[in-house]
Amino acid sequence: MSEKLDVRESFKRRFLVWLVPTLVVFLQRIVGLTSKKVELGKEHFNSLYPLKKPFILSVWHTNVLYSPYLNKNRKLAVLISESKDGDFITGVVHRFGNGSIRGSSSKGGSKALKAMIVHLRKNLPAAFTPDGPRGPALIVQPGVIAAAQVSQVPILPFHYECTKQWIAERSWDKHRIPKPFTTFVISYGEPILIPRDLDEVGFERERLRVEKAMLENKNRAEQKAEELRGKKSSRSNQSGLGLETRS
Repeated sequence: MSEKLDVRESFKRRFLVWLVPTLVVFLQRIVGLTSKKVELGKEHFNSLYPLKKPFILSVWHTNVLYSPYLNKNRKLAVLISESKDGDFITGVVHRFGNGSIRGSSSKGGSKALKAMIVHLRKNLPAAFTPDGPRGPALIVQPGVIAAAQVSQVPILPFHYECTKQWIAERSWDKHRIPKPFTTFVISYGEPILIPRDLDEVGFERERLRVEKAMLENKNRAEQKAEELRGKKSSRSNQSGLGLETRS
């Protein structure tokens, strides 16, 4: 009897791991088709990816949902936790043409981190959520710094905000959920190369440098999104007053 239950549970789990990412990807594509994109700092991305130079895309956990869609088909290896939620994220990442390495980045000697370094040394890009999978939010953990230090591959800050979005206020990461007919404001920071030889003090200094750069990049995207909302609101008000508006 217990074996039958185990089989049923296993089948149910496999079905959900297939179904949930399939639905998420479908909905993301629908939102994407109705939306626009504005990119800030694209020259930083263009200095690496088109030239086939490896880099570590560093993404706050608040951006986990749509980052696979916005970076589709780039052959990124995404570091994803081995949790049950990680199974669903892996399915979404794979459906958007990227790969995954399962494990935690919190320990510099972890098996997952070593696999990520091997991937980067093949001149292939990777992606980290340096404050994931459980936070604290917007605090860079040491894993991404260790990977960049050992591989000598630059960290590229990445963030998106939307002119129309829900924010999951009760979640620890205040997750961004884009609405249909939104404008994605995508911002890239300057690539950050971590020195190879660092003592404990130097390592912490570099961690704080990356954290500051990522927060500044987030603020840049937020300010641009707010600016675009203001312009749209102004045009709507002028239209309501019978004034001519131009796009």
